[in-house]
This record gives sequence, C-alpha cells and structure tokens, in this order.
Amino acid sequence: MIKVAYLDEEQGWQSSFYATFSKEYDLLIPENLPKKIEDIWEFIREAQIVLIDYRLNEDGIVSYTGDDVAKEIHKHNRHLPILIITSYEDNAIQECIETQAIRGKEMINDPSSREKLCHIINSAVSNYERKKAESEKCIKVFQEKIKKGENLSLQEESEKYDAELYLAELDMDTISRANLINSRTSEKLEEMISLAREIVNKHNK
Repeated sequence: MIKVAYLDEEQGWQSSFYATFSKEYDLLIPENLPKKIEDIWEFIREAQIVLIDYRLNEDGIVSYTGDDVAKEIHKHNRHLPILIITSYEDNAIQECIETQAIRGKEMINDPSSREKLCHIINSAVSNYERKKAESEKCIKVFQEKIKKGENLSLQEESEKYDAELYLAELDMDTISRANLINSRTSEKLEEMISLAREIVNKHNK
C-alpha cells in the first residue's frame, strides 16, 4: 500500500482526507504541524508522496507555506513527489523541483474528483519508484561488466554517473554516502572529459 503524507493545519481537512483515502493508502497525517519547518521531515520521511495545503500559514499556527515545506523536503530527498493543493498555482510552485499543483481542496470531498486525485497520486508514485528501480538496475548491470574486466563506454560511464547521482539524491542526509559517490563519479567524469577532448583534438588534426 502506498504511503501518503498529508500536511494541513486544519484538523477538519485532516479528518476529511483520512475518511476519503484511508482505505486506499497508508496515511501519515500529523495532527499538529511543528513550529520549526526543519522538523517536518521527521513526520513524513517514510512517505512515497506528500500532499500539502499551500496556505499552511493562513491561521497563523505556523509561519511557513506549502511551497516552503516542499523546498525543505527536497533538501532531504530531491526527487520525492510532492503535490501542492492550492487555488494559487503560480505562487505554489515557485522554484520547487518536481512539484505539481492541484486546484482546490474540494477534490478531497468531491466523489467525482476522488478518482482523478487517486490517479495523480498513483502515477506520481509509480514514476518515482520506477526511476529508482531503473537506476538500481543500471548500476548493477555496469558493475557486473566491471567485475568481468570489461571497460565501460563513454555513454555507459555517463549513464552510470547519472544513476548513482539520482540514488544519492534520494537520501541527501547520508552525507558520507553521497560524498563517496560524488568523489568516485567526479573522477570518472574528469577522465571522460579528458578522453573526449583527446578524441576531438585527434579528429581536428
């Protein structure tokens, strides 16, 4: 069952979301939002997708908005799917990577819109999990080639680098792991660039 986090400062909307989607998804709904935006991650870190009310600060309970939370979440997992529920799409998606805006919280209580929202959630999570699986498979395939003593082509080195970087960005908190990957892949990238320059120079001659 997909783990869905829902962030809203109003308990009425929390109850509505739970009543509507508790049979479809494994829900993570904090009753009280933390005062510090930095503490949000601990509430939703197990989620596969996060739905956020854009106007979290409307009642003055917290000082941050939905897009502030989206930016904070992506500091920890750069690719976690986020849906911002709002009537102000232009403001809601400012500089937020992989964030989709949905017009109107009424979709939560509207039976005719429920199926559409479920489709959006399912599609976003499916794409997220597929990209993770593809990246893991890509790395495994190239690692097997390396174990056999085979050299990777420039294209394969590039694909391996992209896959490793993507997986590292899913867990930005594991600094040592990210640094290890970045250090190793940076050296490989420099080798690739140097080799490419040599090829270009030979061609020009």
